Amino acid sequence: MNKKSNVITNIVVILFIILGAIGFSLVISEYSDVMDNDVASRNYLQQSSTKMHELETDLCIAINLGRNADADSASVEEYLDKINYSLSECKELMKKYEAIEKTDYEEKQYQLVKTAMDQYNEIVSNEILAQINAGHFETANSIYYDRFINKRNGIDNTLNDLLSITDDSIDERYDKAVFNANILRIFFTGFGIIVLVLLNMLEARRKRMAKTLETAVDANEKTQMSLNNAMFKDIVTVSSNRFSFVIEYGADPVEIPDGEEMYFMMFDIKDFSGINIRYGSDAGDKLLASTAERISGVFEDGTVYRTGSDEFVAVIKTDDSQDSFTKTANLVERAYRSLTSEYEINNQRITVDYDIALVRKASHDTVDMNIHNQLKLALTNGRYSASGNWRYYKD
Repeated sequence: MNKKSNVITNIVVILFIILGAIGFSLVISEYSDVMDNDVASRNYLQQSSTKMHELETDLCIAINLGRNADADSASVEEYLDKINYSLSECKELMKKYEAIEKTDYEEKQYQLVKTAMDQYNEIVSNEILAQINAGHFETANSIYYDRFINKRNGIDNTLNDLLSITDDSIDERYDKAVFNANILRIFFTGFGIIVLVLLNMLEARRKRMAKTLETAVDANEKTQMSLNNAMFKDIVTVSSNRFSFVIEYGADPVEIPDGEEMYFMMFDIKDFSGINIRYGSDAGDKLLASTAERISGVFEDGTVYRTGSDEFVAVIKTDDSQDSFTKTANLVERAYRSLTSEYEINNQRITVDYDIALVRKASHDTVDMNIHNQLKLALTNGRYSASGNWRYYKD
């Protein structure tokens, strides 16, 4: 009898262990599904959002380059290639998200996102890019501000809604998995050691997946930071780049407040291509970086932009006192002396000359991208300073 009881007991114990193993396997599977979907689905959606913002940036640059008569067509083509690449990347990311198992509510919201994405791609490919390829940059600019931005904002909203729904779905699956784990703990109280071991294994897995998610979020934040630097900072000189200048003065005119003035100074390196030929492109890059550093050292309270391959613009704000022009002129003279002093680059002493122009904008004036053309004109047609080292226009 005892032998029979032992056999029955062993059978029952084995059945409980098997059932426990099956139950905990199901729980682990549920946890894995939650964590894997969390990392994958959120990453695909966040990467799609990042790619769309990159595309928007490249569209803005391409349109503004095309509107600039001095722009190189090759530069526009380069940004068109980037735009087409971003479009294809967005489509691939959404295909990957589509393949992930979703709830009915997620699927419904995804269809809204997909429809909005199709309309978004239609505007970009068949309207804006078509106008750019045809050379109609003003039309492309109108479409960009009249239709594209509204559509982009709509997609942002639908994507955010989808992310929120995805988070809720993940929480529900997570709660369900926790509930099932608790039921199993109660049911297999007699097998506390087994339960404890399995739960510890489960917790370790959850922490690893949480760490993976945290790493993915950190990487996304660093990518966003890198993107901002790439968008608004010049890689060679670490000064603000041309796109930053366009964003500041190209979208809406800037009105100068009462009691203030703005001074714009352009510094153009003479025969920069010859310097690159004589000393090499590495020396040329170091000269650009040193130029930006010396300009920033003089105009400490201003902003320095690299607006061309060998061209910099410094912008400062002052009060509208009678001696503000004289003070600014003295700063320009300091900048000229600093820039034309010797540079020691790659164990070589290099002396460089600069064309310099200054344009003053008084109180209540408005400033837009035309300021760049005014500076260019002042380089050749402006009045000479008393020293003869630079030219200027003064309203």
